[in-house]
Amino acid sequence: MSSPTVESMIETNAPDDAVRGVRSTIRKFFDAMNRQDLEQMVEITAHDPHMVHIGTDVGEIWRGWEHLHADTIEQFDGLQRYEATIRRLAIHTSENGDTAWYSHLLDAEIDSASGTQVWKGARFTGVLEKRGGDWKLVQTHVSLPESHA
Repeated sequence: MSSPTVESMIETNAPDDAVRGVRSTIRKFFDAMNRQDLEQMVEITAHDPHMVHIGTDVGEIWRGWEHLHADTIEQFDGLQRYEATIRRLAIHTSENGDTAWYSHLLDAEIDSASGTQVWKGARFTGVLEKRGGDWKLVQTHVSLPESHA
């Protein structure tokens, strides 16, 4: 299984060490998805009652670590492969350097018990906080664009 590919970075106001740390956390997120690595997901995610992850399905709004953790276990049971390519990554940080936010486009091939999905140009955003020297995900949101032509 391959690691996620970051094809291009479009902008940042962040210092190099913050960019490296945030990029590393983003890569670890998609690597954990691809390998169904619960330990790695636990490591990079804030264990807060107010953290949130919003997925693409109507019911995919996970508020709080306990809810997300339980559903991640269930999701990983049915997930076989999650190949990700990250495009147009933008990373920004707060003035004090302990909060970062990012956005990127995501191309993904996802094999699960329910079949194969192919995403082109999904929109992915997130917020991280630096805690104890490590970047932790506190909010993520993925959406699939819909053409209104």
